[in-house]
Amino acid sequence: MAPALHVTRDDIAKGLTGLGVRRGSLLMVHSSLSAIGNVEGGADTVVDGLLDVLGPDGTLVVPTFTYPSAVPEVFETDWIFDPVETPSAMGAITNAARNRPEAHRSMHLWHSVAALGPLAEQITSAGGTSAWDAESPMAWVFKNEGWLLLLGVPYQNLTAIHIWEVEFGVDYREEYDVERRMRHPDGSLVPIVSRVHDRTETHPGSDFNRFGERIETAGKVRVGHVGNAVARLFSAGDAHTIAKTMYGSDDRYFLKQTDPVTQLTYGHTISNSKGIQCVVEPELAYATAPADGPRKD
Repeated sequence: MAPALHVTRDDIAKGLTGLGVRRGSLLMVHSSLSAIGNVEGGADTVVDGLLDVLGPDGTLVVPTFTYPSAVPEVFETDWIFDPVETPSAMGAITNAARNRPEAHRSMHLWHSVAALGPLAEQITSAGGTSAWDAESPMAWVFKNEGWLLLLGVPYQNLTAIHIWEVEFGVDYREEYDVERRMRHPDGSLVPIVSRVHDRTETHPGSDFNRFGERIETAGKVRVGHVGNAVARLFSAGDAHTIAKTMYGSDDRYFLKQTDPVTQLTYGHTISNSKGIQCVVEPELAYATAPADGPRKD
């Protein structure tokens, strides 16, 4: 088996620049550290590389979800959400970002985001109790010329589609409130209510890769690589337009039609101990143990 690709901070910056990430842009990233390779300095190096390319006027946003299927204890009524200490279940890069002293994090029990940059506080304080409605932090990013980057992960990880499912009023999600407690920096505990948009019992599973193939065929995605990770960059505006058209023609477009889900044409989609990854060369993947299976939204 070939050793994992060795990747430096400069390699990451060059890959992102070559892909088309622009200085000063607003960028939300879904990522897999191990898909990139053996990164010198680990996840912090990836965050540094992203910030290098975005520059001081750019803003980086990452998901820092604590969704129930990944963190079962959030079902417990005495579970406490601590915006500073509660880890993200979305991978090492997201935790490296949220742990930066200058990072801001939104207040949602299951679907918070963290942000770095001049727009960080404005993004993370947007909206009310929902993480997916039209006023939520993620929706704010998408409505304000945001870009989306899939770094070593498939379109199955694209949370933006959940935002649009809520916007389109799909009938396979149900809304309800969850109440727990949140810890303030001074240690005090206060109640927090979060609106969630959960799957109905008849939900067959999502196939966002189907959307991915459609938007790539339309020529709206810049596809390349950062290290060994397949990287896909596209504007939230283009993605929303295509998603709306797709849903208008078929209100089941984002749901599983086949098993497995749609296979992506570019690169290789593999399973290992780190989950589902999109890589250039499978033999250069950093983790190769059998996987438990893909993330469920």
